[in-house]
Amino acid sequence: MKSMTGFGRKDYRDEEIDCSIEIKTINHRFRDFFVKIPKTLNPIEEKIRNTVSQSVARGRIEIFIKYTELGTKNRRIVFNRDLAKNYISVLNEIRRLDSMIGDDLSLSLISKFPDVIMIEEDIDDYESIWLKIQPVLEKTLEEVDASREREGSALKKDVVNRCCIVRDHVKKIKEKSPDMLVRYRDELREKISSYVESVEIDEKRLLTEVALMTDKLNIDEELTRLQSHLDRLEDMVEETEPVGRKLDFLIQEVNREINTIGSKASDLAIANIVVDVKSEIEKIREQIQNIE
Repeated sequence: MKSMTGFGRKDYRDEEIDCSIEIKTINHRFRDFFVKIPKTLNPIEEKIRNTVSQSVARGRIEIFIKYTELGTKNRRIVFNRDLAKNYISVLNEIRRLDSMIGDDLSLSLISKFPDVIMIEEDIDDYESIWLKIQPVLEKTLEEVDASREREGSALKKDVVNRCCIVRDHVKKIKEKSPDMLVRYRDELREKISSYVESVEIDEKRLLTEVALMTDKLNIDEELTRLQSHLDRLEDMVEETEPVGRKLDFLIQEVNREINTIGSKASDLAIANIVVDVKSEIEKIREQIQNIE
């Protein structure tokens, strides 16, 4: 079981390229990409996404790649003539506003303005670039995967521990449920006696009433389903495939059963235990939101 939160970074440099890849994954309902790469790598962005998708099934994936080709083989200097003219025109306009403004317009000044002079990569062999970047990307993903597994292991341990706590609470509810019916019968007899002291209680009628109420208060089915859901949950966290969504659906079923138990139970002790169970279920739900 893996967390959706992970991080990895790898740097690579040889005589031809300088490359740095950083990947961060965080919680998200679906798989969502944010990719920031140099324009020269745009033609291989799809390959980058596909490779990452093989490792990450769900979550927001932020990919940052810095890539530079060393040497001058595939690089050329580009002069943006129109942009330079616009800069000069604006500077001359500013100078005309006030005669006190000094005239320091120079070639050195114009060349320093953004995008007037640029170095562009002239690349036509993107397959060779991909072959160099791919191993770096895969090693970065290994780091991401390792960090997600570490956190996933901690999440799994916490979920299992809380399941054990819920099981203990369910056991207490099961032990107290027969007393709930006995208490209801005794309270009913007491109330009848207090209203009609001189009249003998019809035990048969009383038992019929208790039997009818027993059906309404019976929580055996809910307890059985609840225990079954907990068994399934503990099995799920051992699976190797992404289980976050399935766990989310399952914990909703667990919550539904305990809510039904709470609404049926007329016993204060059971009601208090139900509150404790709901608290643990909410904590499990919070942890599950982080699971892939």
